[in-house]
Amino acid sequence: MAIGLACLINASWVFADMKSLDDTALANISGQSGLTMELDLALTADRLSYYDDDKGIHLEGFRVGSAIDSAGQAFHLVRIGIEDDASLNLDYLVEDRRVEFGDIRLAGAPGVSMGGVFFDHTLEGYLNISEGGSVGGAGYTFDSAYTMTGGRLGYRTNGNEVFLDDITMNVKALGVTLDVVGDTLALDAPRIVGNWEVGAIRYSNNPLNHGVSVDSGSGQLLPSYGRLSGSYDLSSSTGITAGGRSGEGLRIDNETVIHSATFLYMDDGKALALRDITGSYRINDLRLDVTTDWRNRPALALTLGSLDGQFNIGAIEVGGSGRSIGEVNVSFLLEDQVFNGRNYSNAVYLQGGGHPDAGPQGLRLATEWSLRLADFSYTEDGNRVIFSGLQSWGQGDVTVNVTRNEMINGTQFFDGLRIGFEDVRAGYRINGLRVGSEDAPLQGGTELLLALGFYPAYEFELDGHMTLGPGGASGEGITINSDVRIHDGKAAIIAVPYDQGNGEVPQKGLWITELDYDSHVRGMTVDVTQEGLAIVKSEAWSTMDIGNLRIGDKESGRSFGRFVVQKYETGSSMTIVPGGAGDVCAGGVGDSPSSCASSGGVWEARGEEGLTVRLKQVFAKAAGEDRKNALTWETNRETNGVGEAVNGTGTRLVLNDIHTSDGGDFDGDGVEDNSFGLRTDLSVDVYQTRVVKKTDGPDALGVVGNRGDEKIMDGASASGYRYVANPTLQEAENRPLGFAVKARSQFKELSINNIDLVHPVGGAQTAVYGVKMQNFDIKANLTATPIP
Repeated sequence: MAIGLACLINASWVFADMKSLDDTALANISGQSGLTMELDLALTADRLSYYDDDKGIHLEGFRVGSAIDSAGQAFHLVRIGIEDDASLNLDYLVEDRRVEFGDIRLAGAPGVSMGGVFFDHTLEGYLNISEGGSVGGAGYTFDSAYTMTGGRLGYRTNGNEVFLDDITMNVKALGVTLDVVGDTLALDAPRIVGNWEVGAIRYSNNPLNHGVSVDSGSGQLLPSYGRLSGSYDLSSSTGITAGGRSGEGLRIDNETVIHSATFLYMDDGKALALRDITGSYRINDLRLDVTTDWRNRPALALTLGSLDGQFNIGAIEVGGSGRSIGEVNVSFLLEDQVFNGRNYSNAVYLQGGGHPDAGPQGLRLATEWSLRLADFSYTEDGNRVIFSGLQSWGQGDVTVNVTRNEMINGTQFFDGLRIGFEDVRAGYRINGLRVGSEDAPLQGGTELLLALGFYPAYEFELDGHMTLGPGGASGEGITINSDVRIHDGKAAIIAVPYDQGNGEVPQKGLWITELDYDSHVRGMTVDVTQEGLAIVKSEAWSTMDIGNLRIGDKESGRSFGRFVVQKYETGSSMTIVPGGAGDVCAGGVGDSPSSCASSGGVWEARGEEGLTVRLKQVFAKAAGEDRKNALTWETNRETNGVGEAVNGTGTRLVLNDIHTSDGGDFDGDGVEDNSFGLRTDLSVDVYQTRVVKKTDGPDALGVVGNRGDEKIMDGASASGYRYVANPTLQEAENRPLGFAVKARSQFKELSINNIDLVHPVGGAQTAVYGVKMQNFDIKANLTATPIP
């Protein structure tokens, strides 16, 4: 509907300068059952400006015309008729139209801009306007439907661009009402249904290309990140009021209900699909102002009062098989909140420039956020686990540029969409897990996320970038190059809840603190494959300097000392596969229920859904002091005048040049093969688990049982469970839910070149000249359940 209205607005510019028509022009206008108009439109403007409290934003290089020919015109056909009910009906056809801005600038920020935007499309549809809105005769009612083909939506900076190519869209919105209620313009859409498809997400680093699918030099199709498609059925209510956060501006309030939706990302025909999406959200007091940010920099500000909502994804399918990982539900509240004694709000200040070395065009987002509370739940085969009490906060600058592979002023840029981070100070924490329902007791288990590089709690300062390039390991996909620096970090390896129902308390756990982390990734590809989602690193190296490994409080807990972990990997990978462990013999050996039981095990049919993560870490031999695998432990450090430990003044144990190997040169190239690496498969399910009491007598909640009794969930019991010596089959069906993890780790050869002891005065002495471990294969079944 919005695009159809835009079509009418464009046509109105033509009427704004009406002239007498000669006989030839009149021949193109017919009036049998209405009015038919044919327009060839070419419109340009050097600048369109908007002022808010004397502060301006300027849209420069504005053009409406042909998408194919930059000097050509866009064809418009509009048929205007009056229906029997006195409503105005507009049937329209727009062909080969481009709407673009060459630059977006802010007054008071000379020399930089936000970059250019272009939108190509062909439209065919109708718009019917009748008197009377939802609250009386003073408003209007709109019925609209349109089809868009040949669409492109692109963003361009410094001669490089990323754009959505070959967009098709079908939209139908009936009974949309527009009313003035008090001082608010009320727009209500009782039902909007549609579907859309993006044929490719393309990238160009050739300044001679502009909004074209084929490179002007090579004649080849531009590389693609992949394809997108989706559908939706939603209802929405929007209120628009004059007035910004201070003085002039705009206020927007909105409530939207998603009745159904789907989203698909396609990579060479393989899909990552989010199906059966439902949900709702509410935007309260969103203000739009031309103002300054907290550093007094000119900006277009979006400041938010609050945003709350919930979304449910009925199935997440990955890979060529169409199998589902499970169901996901998210509820959230973005609202002002105090974290660590500082108040955080939700605001984005849009500015021009991006990274200063990338060129004058780009986007800088001075950002602050406050996620007051969120719950994330995962359900597979009917069993549910909830990551409860997620909170996040932060402030800093995010830059966006479309860049090419080049070195400018000592800064290395890569092909793709570059997302930079400057002076970002942020954090998050999770209260714990709940299994089964929202009122289930909190439990541990968030440390299982460490395998994915996700800590239960983390505070940090962040600088660096991540550049998303087109193309994966082959064909479509994504290639990532990144350089990231984290400093003054505090991360929990294990953490107890920060709020168990009696108010917030300092979170205890095992903490890595005074953390400096320097990470570099080159040529990491992300692809949807037949098996699942494959992430492969061509080369990656990092140094994690942990000032203190503390237990208890993150600030004052006792320290195990300093640890430095260096990693250098080539060809490492992670594959996320739908489906968990399937059938498992826990605590025994057997491939059937009977053989498992005879060995003393418990046969568990964990279902079809679930998640398997396959990790392969190829530790390469040292290629320099910054590219190697090593572990350093330092203790007995001297302290400075304020009692802080001084790194490098203590005694160190160094495991140097750790690397994997296949155990020989099997391809005959004269170099020892190293492709197998350290492999770990983790199959994770939410499943009923056998929990046995460890001691006689009452537990922490006063529930009495004997050593060896099983815990059985029972809603009729005061504590929700009881202990049973020999559960019946029916009672066994009420075993507690928990995380069930089937794990296997293996390597062919793992070597340590040397183990040194380093004294601050005497220097390094080699204690062990080389260690080799071969043919490890370790299997385990782990469970995490609530502890009373």
